[in-house]
Amino acid sequence: MKEEDTYREWEAPPEWRHAVACCWEQRVVVADRHQRVVPDGHADLLLHDSGVIEIVGLADHVAVPLLARGTRIRGIRLRPEAVAAALATNGSELVNLTVDAEDVLGARRVRELVDDRALDAWLRSIQPDGRTTNAVRLLATHPVTDTADELGISVRHLRRVLTTTIGLTPKAFQRVLRLQRFLASAERSRTGLAAAAADAGYADQPHLTREVVALTGTTPARLLEERRQPT
Repeated sequence: MKEEDTYREWEAPPEWRHAVACCWEQRVVVADRHQRVVPDGHADLLLHDSGVIEIVGLADHVAVPLLARGTRIRGIRLRPEAVAAALATNGSELVNLTVDAEDVLGARRVRELVDDRALDAWLRSIQPDGRTTNAVRLLATHPVTDTADELGISVRHLRRVLTTTIGLTPKAFQRVLRLQRFLASAERSRTGLAAAAADAGYADQPHLTREVVALTGTTPARLLEERRQPT
């Protein structure tokens, strides 16, 4: 049977879901490949077969890492509101970066997390900041000013809260959320770029194109075509 590169996602265990959006695994078996990784509003914990653990912060720019043949990665996708609590660091220090987990968590903790039982206990123990949780929820559907009003804080204070806990400003985070809404709409309905752009909240198709190119490094049509290709 011919081997193929694979990528799969699955729901996190219920005990992790307060901090984890999903789990995933990727295998590269055919040949080295460059992979476009677009901003999705989450951070990731990458667990390599070698025992190395890496942390990927939230992003507002595309990354195109080279994945070598033989790569196998298990991933844990952290909810944005859990980043600062999980990693005990300022979220802005991780934006658009992939770093060795030892540089953030320390060598002793990383050695522990290689064990699945320790990993489970650590993920269960994470306590996301309540105000950040509410801000993330509101920003998905509310303007920045309305979100600040709902939280009873100023827009400037909201910006400080988000840059400290998740790393991105409210506006940058909303740009990423809008991109993800566009991708979900376009891949779900396939009714055309204009309809998906409107569904996601873009003013028009040129606005969509400018934003997608800025965030992903390619046009909406090419991005969707890439995502339709077998992993």
